Amino acid sequence: MKHIIIVLLALGLVSCSGDEKNTNADMAAADSTRHVRSVKITTVKSDMRDVNVIEEALGRILDPANTTISAEVPARVKIVYADVGDKVAKGAVLATLDALDMQVAVSTAEANLARQQAQFDAQDKLVERYRTLSNDKFVSTTVLEQAEAQLVSLQKAVNAAKAQLKQAKNNLSKTRVIAPVAGTVQKRFVAEGDYLGVGKPLFQLVTSEDFMALMTIPETKMSTITAGLPVRMHLPNSTQIIEGHIDDLAPMIGSASNGFEARIKFKNPGGWRAGGSVIVDIIVATHKQAVVVPEACVVLRPAGEVVYVIQDGKAKAQHVTTGVRRDGYIEIIQGLEANVLLAETGASFLSDGAVVSIKGAQ
Repeated sequence: MKHIIIVLLALGLVSCSGDEKNTNADMAAADSTRHVRSVKITTVKSDMRDVNVIEEALGRILDPANTTISAEVPARVKIVYADVGDKVAKGAVLATLDALDMQVAVSTAEANLARQQAQFDAQDKLVERYRTLSNDKFVSTTVLEQAEAQLVSLQKAVNAAKAQLKQAKNNLSKTRVIAPVAGTVQKRFVAEGDYLGVGKPLFQLVTSEDFMALMTIPETKMSTITAGLPVRMHLPNSTQIIEGHIDDLAPMIGSASNGFEARIKFKNPGGWRAGGSVIVDIIVATHKQAVVVPEACVVLRPAGEVVYVIQDGKAKAQHVTTGVRRDGYIEIIQGLEANVLLAETGASFLSDGAVVSIKGAQ
């Protein structure tokens, strides 16, 4: 009887030991499942949009109406009305020159014209008289022809005197230095009392409305850059965008730069200055409704570029072919469709099949 009891107790102990081992194994497996490490990420869906293919160039802002006003008559500067920084209207008087010599020239030309005109009038009356007398045979044909020849000569003298007077008056008007365009005085080269020869610069004017962007394009881009292409321009360290198009291209390639010049005409939006730099984005092509993703979604792996598609709490590596990279987005040429949930922040820490924890998810 004692032997039977001992055997039963032994069997009971063995059974309890086996159940305890199975329970511990199940608990360990469950605990292991609960402690699988997940990667925290944010997600975004792939999108579709038009993607511009951009050729970037650095240009210089020019003022086509930039003009240097020079003396057109020799004279001494009498009064200067404008100075550097002054804004002047078209037709404004910037300075006056001593007009005494020009006034004398006008008076002399007027007197000469009056004398020539009087001689012409007298000769004209004489010719009319000779013609009447010639009809009555009182004056010979030779005398009449000589009188008519003299009249023609005096007519030429009158015309010359009129031209001389016109020139004298024109020179007199040039003693008032006039602004040919509205603008701002960039430079003043003279002061009151200076004597000027013809061609001596007086003022430099710059406008603030009509500008031109001039940029040099590498020779290798000749096949892609053409007149009429749309552009977007902005100043360095500025977000203000001006849209326009390439107006024309230089016909020759520069020997020094090995490039060709492109010109863009535009209106000053305000605050842009001639002589400054401008960044020009030339839109050479547009990919319509391309699939795009944020840059953080694309990860470079040994096998190539991948994105991680999020499904059922796990990341699945998807190989893609990328295209244009612009404004924080990457064009996906092949390997992905639109509206697919992807890992964004934290994507670089993922591997295929990794368990993820989405930040902000309930």
